[in-house]
Amino acid sequence: PDLENDIAQYYPDAVFLRDTNGHTLSQVKFYMNLRRGKKSFKNDCNFFLVASDNQVNTMHPGTGLYPFMLAAVGNKSDLAAVYYLLSRNPKLVGHGENKDSDGAGSSRKRQREDID
Repeated sequence: PDLENDIAQYYPDAVFLRDTNGHTLSQVKFYMNLRRGKKSFKNDCNFFLVASDNQVNTMHPGTGLYPFMLAAVGNKSDLAAVYYLLSRNPKLVGHGENKDSDGAGSSRKRQREDID
């Protein structure tokens, strides 16, 4: 049985509810399909084409990865999906750069401390 449709018939506003991370049901489903490798751009390009900007630009709360990253990892990585998702918002590349302990990016050299 399709419980999601049954619940939506009686509680249509439930679709707009957010979980503890602030994500809607459609965002969670989008992340899960990417993470499990269930959708590929070749076999189901409509899944990617109808994705909202909010789905494409929001980081997955559990993994800390953006959707294009989720499509790239694992045994079922999909280069066409990665390319499409990145083309929707290229600014996501380098958006979550790692910071050193002093808060500076890894491209900045640390100054030497004098040893006495």
